[in-house]
Amino acid sequence: MMDCNYRKFLLCFFLLCAWFSLSSVSSFGEETTRYGAVVICSEEQSADPASVLPELSFLEGAQNEGWRLLTGDAFSGFDSHRFFFTIEASKANLPAPKVKVKWEGVKIARVLGAKEAFESTDDGVIFTLNSPKAPTGSFTEVSIGAVKLGVFHNWNVRVVGPYRDDPYPETQVKAQLNYMLAALEVCRAYGWTESAAPDFVDHINLYGFETNFPNGHRDYPPHFHIMLAWDGWKAANVGHYLLDADGNIIKNNFWSLHEDVEKFHQRDKITPYVDKTDRVVFETKILPDGSGLIFSKLGASDEFLMRAGEKGAADSVEVVSRASNSNGDWKKVCDVKASDDAEHGFFVSTATYPDGTVQKVEFRYDPDTGAKL
Repeated sequence: MMDCNYRKFLLCFFLLCAWFSLSSVSSFGEETTRYGAVVICSEEQSADPASVLPELSFLEGAQNEGWRLLTGDAFSGFDSHRFFFTIEASKANLPAPKVKVKWEGVKIARVLGAKEAFESTDDGVIFTLNSPKAPTGSFTEVSIGAVKLGVFHNWNVRVVGPYRDDPYPETQVKAQLNYMLAALEVCRAYGWTESAAPDFVDHINLYGFETNFPNGHRDYPPHFHIMLAWDGWKAANVGHYLLDADGNIIKNNFWSLHEDVEKFHQRDKITPYVDKTDRVVFETKILPDGSGLIFSKLGASDEFLMRAGEKGAADSVEVVSRASNSNGDWKKVCDVKASDDAEHGFFVSTATYPDGTVQKVEFRYDPDTGAKL
């Protein structure tokens, strides 16, 4: 990989050139049309594509429509795997333009956001855009009964936005997966993975975080989500469990969208999750030292604790249980290990129980989009 400072210089230079050559961003309030695309490099390259400036030009009359490149990490950039860009014109409902991307010496494998197959040239590719924004996210959602597991596929090559200047959060990326899959096993114990029609309204989301700032989504600092949701995203209870550099839980930034409030729940404080009927479905509480999270269903005979394994939460998370509202000893339920190969598109997690039972979640996906294969 190339030197980080040199890479930053090249990106700034590229964006500055684009800014002056393609005009400035339209003023606030104007009617506009936007399109975006992602040009993906081939794995076989003689040089790092991040050291070569991509060039964008408009074809077949599109030059007269006033198209311009939008700058900033939310819209445009490039690295050793891809060139993503967003264009805008100050007119509404314009047809998508045909463009040429010249990337000297770089082999192009695919284009995301193109209307049809791209045309290869000696020095780049030609295509017509088709997406209203650059499809830069890589996300897979798996429904397991009333639980939706959402995995954001983090890869250090694609780091953009607020994560760019920090050391890559490898520990937190691994820890959030283990905590999410441990929470899935708690939901399994409560019977919520057996049916899409549970004893509450409506479903639980277990999501991670993403480091590639897709379309300006600032998923920062590192965290995992536990949500109770209904009616789409209009009325969700959204817990953001922030992680420190060791993968311990710092606090819960809790959003109640149906009440339009945000609360900051520190360690050792109970967070109730309330459904559409105003019923408290479950509660969570972070351990005082941040090493785990208690997860309890109201009225259930047992409560559960998800805590870091012997080598830390980035290596594994242990699920233990005891009688609800007691100070009894915790008993082993299972050990959870999750892994996501974002470069090659393979996710696997195992929950190993003392009796030898193994619960596995495993899938292959398109590394550039997250679509299941």
